[in-house]
Amino acid sequence: MNAKHDAELFRAQPVVHAMTRESLGECGRLMGDFLHLFAERRYAEANAYLAPGCVMLFPGNTAFTDCTELPRGASTNYQWVKKLFERVEEFQAAEGTVVYNYGTLRGQWADGGPFEGIRYTDRFLIKGGRIPEQKVWNDLAVAAAKRKGG
Repeated sequence: MNAKHDAELFRAQPVVHAMTRESLGECGRLMGDFLHLFAERRYAEANAYLAPGCVMLFPGNTAFTDCTELPRGASTNYQWVKKLFERVEEFQAAEGTVVYNYGTLRGQWADGGPFEGIRYTDRFLIKGGRIPEQKVWNDLAVAAAKRKGG
């Protein structure tokens, strides 16, 4: 089996979350559906979940406003990434519903090497059935530095 085939099999492995979609609240399901579309590179469909003026803030204070921007910006670091949900918390706040999503990342570095088990936390603001804000924290940079011997 060649490396390209192995990488395709790794990407095709189903993501098994620690909870079912049905166990989440309405906004948790919206967040999960958005992330599923994004992970499957269905960016036009994922963009439909974003409110006008949405800002997605990633580590390094890097902001995106459209789902197609992130893969282009991340392509020097990794080829793809998927999230394994471990816990989702949802609560009402003054500005809307806040959904926290905790878990680990798996994917493929830009050079083709696999990674998994990298921690992340997402904070979504949901208002009127759309996402006006996403904030992301993760250890991808730490894992990349360790991989390079740093």
